[in-house]
Amino acid sequence: MAGRRFKVALFIVFILLQVAIHRYVNVLKLNLDLLYLILVYISVKSGFMKTVFSAAVIGLITDFFSMQVMGVFGFSRTIIAYLLNETAPHIDLKNNTFTFLLIAVSLFLSNLVANTFFYFISGTSFDSNLILYPPLLTGLLGVLIISPSSIKRHLDVY
Repeated sequence: MAGRRFKVALFIVFILLQVAIHRYVNVLKLNLDLLYLILVYISVKSGFMKTVFSAAVIGLITDFFSMQVMGVFGFSRTIIAYLLNETAPHIDLKNNTFTFLLIAVSLFLSNLVANTFFYFISGTSFDSNLILYPPLLTGLLGVLIISPSSIKRHLDVY
């Protein structure tokens, strides 16, 4: 029960931090995707239906923050969550390098799909602030968060 409360509290903190980051992204010049870390956790730990539903919801929340075409991130996050759900059992998540690569590459692919849709729908150019920096920073933050053994114990990663 304490582990479940910890996870819920961590998810709430991530959501509030994502709102704060979105609000001050121009001042901070930093774009992290904490909602994506929640999605990665759900994709790794849950079944197919919960993963796809959660990805659609988190994607729509990301669409709301992006203030662009609704549904683009919902679509890209759902595709990548499916891929995460299928590949995560075959990856050694105890190794921080593999965890970083899982987060960074999957977020890169998700943002690349979304940016491709933005390019074709609204004619916006490919943005490195969407494609390159968030995957690297989010992957690094994800590894830093789950590195301590006490966190791995709570998240059942170890």
